[in-house]
Amino acid sequence: MIHRMNKLRRTLLLTLICLLLCLPMTAGGAEDPAPYIRVGLYWGDRALEGANLLNYVGSGYDLGYFDGNREFIPLMHTEEKGISMLKDWSLYYVGGQYTSEGSSGNLRVGCYHIRLGSCESYEEAAEMASAYTDGYAAFMNGSWYAFCGSYLSQSAAEEAAADRGIYGTAMTASSRCVTVVVTGTDRVIFQYDGGTETSLGVMPQPDENGERPITWFRGYKYYGGFQYTRRDGGNLTVVNMLEMDDYICGVVPYEMSPSWPLEALKAQAVSARTYAASQMGKHAASGFDLCNGTCCQAYLGVNVDAADCEEAVRSTSGVYVTYEGEMASTFYHSCDGGATENSENVFYEAIPYLKGVKDPYESYVDTGYEQWSYVYTADEITWILQNKGYNCSRIVSVTPTYTEMGNILSLRFDDSAGVSWTFSRSRASTILNSQTYNRIIHSQRFTVTDANAETEPLCVNEAVNPLSGTDSLFVVDGSGQVQNLGERGTISVVTGSGTETVNLSGSGATITTERFLISGSGWGHNVGMSQYGAKAMAELGFTYDEILKFYFSGVDVG
Repeated sequence: MIHRMNKLRRTLLLTLICLLLCLPMTAGGAEDPAPYIRVGLYWGDRALEGANLLNYVGSGYDLGYFDGNREFIPLMHTEEKGISMLKDWSLYYVGGQYTSEGSSGNLRVGCYHIRLGSCESYEEAAEMASAYTDGYAAFMNGSWYAFCGSYLSQSAAEEAAADRGIYGTAMTASSRCVTVVVTGTDRVIFQYDGGTETSLGVMPQPDENGERPITWFRGYKYYGGFQYTRRDGGNLTVVNMLEMDDYICGVVPYEMSPSWPLEALKAQAVSARTYAASQMGKHAASGFDLCNGTCCQAYLGVNVDAADCEEAVRSTSGVYVTYEGEMASTFYHSCDGGATENSENVFYEAIPYLKGVKDPYESYVDTGYEQWSYVYTADEITWILQNKGYNCSRIVSVTPTYTEMGNILSLRFDDSAGVSWTFSRSRASTILNSQTYNRIIHSQRFTVTDANAETEPLCVNEAVNPLSGTDSLFVVDGSGQVQNLGERGTISVVTGSGTETVNLSGSGATITTERFLISGSGWGHNVGMSQYGAKAMAELGFTYDEILKFYFSGVDVG
């Protein structure tokens, strides 16, 4: 049942009241960058022919469009709880979805219709359409029309108009048109064609108790509204249009366990919010800001019982991480294995607040990736490189270099023909990944050694005091000042036989062997905040802003 505008006005008033009551108080931070963030759900080769919506909490939908300022402009209201948006095409209803693949036995929605006439308003179009059981209003390029029927061909629409005695025009719309039907039927309730300027928008409405709407779409529940665009006249690009905090509520429980301490969840919420704000428009060429995949941030709507996650989001509403007044790119990863890394040693660009830090906190929790290792033979490395398109001869040696933080910086492979192949930064940590050999280098924090060598640890005074590095060593310099050695590749020590140079990390040392040992720790790119580190810090009593300021150098949080 399609209601008149007086019903729409009442619905809009109720919506406004609900929004005023439900708006969270900000924590004194920055304004959100836009009234709605646009999150791509289906696009490109995953764009849909038909997209169903179902009220989980709510009372129907307003149908309209989002203007150039991302404000929703309602055009009509339907109280149907299940509606489907279709590209204006001849589609079958198969297995609960509308698709072009089907058979004559399936329900079909045709893309040819009978235009009854043009109108001055929605009320006039709805009135004209109401004379027919299959009538509906349409808004096309800024004008209202009344239509009826849904046919599979031009001739079928013409024959139906003649048989029904309808004085109208049989036609099909442009390749930008989107048809709205009641899910599971061929009953059209609205058509929208904004050309290349605007796209159909759908805004779920609160239920009779004023509770904010939540909507089912493709097995997931979402806050906010939806936008449907037939880019280049193709299938539907589906975008979730929602407020920033509602979006972050759909990120936090998928990026961090909801069972973790509240301060860690707050740190995650602020990181995710700031990252989203800093990346707005990343997918502008596809018609949205961020996607729902891990190339942006994992976003799956509101599908888990995560009260603490929602509290973390709402209690930090409006809080962002900034550097010299600008939004920071708050990268985060699962665990760093002992040290994060400078951005230029992973992503090429040097960013002042993305500096590597030694992380003592992860050792207090079980990350599951404290230590991992693989042995690669020279033949296996040769095969991996060749199958990735590198025309190398048999690899005979590997030369690793490390950063000051002890993470990998580059790998140079030398083949039997005397040709070198060098991979740096993030590529150094992925070049040896192989599904065939079931080996994944989990982070940039790893070392390369000779798997056949019998290594002897560096010890202080006695063999019961081995050292894995120089962080715990202090020296007295010529002026009498005590200094920490920090992370060093080589040191000179005095032994019973004289002064000896000891290579601790092997940085720059060429390893020639038949078997190479890759030993590492951590999971992720090692830039920015360690999520397990945040968990450990929260358990140790640190607040979310202290956590953020530890991992992001010189930033402000507020």
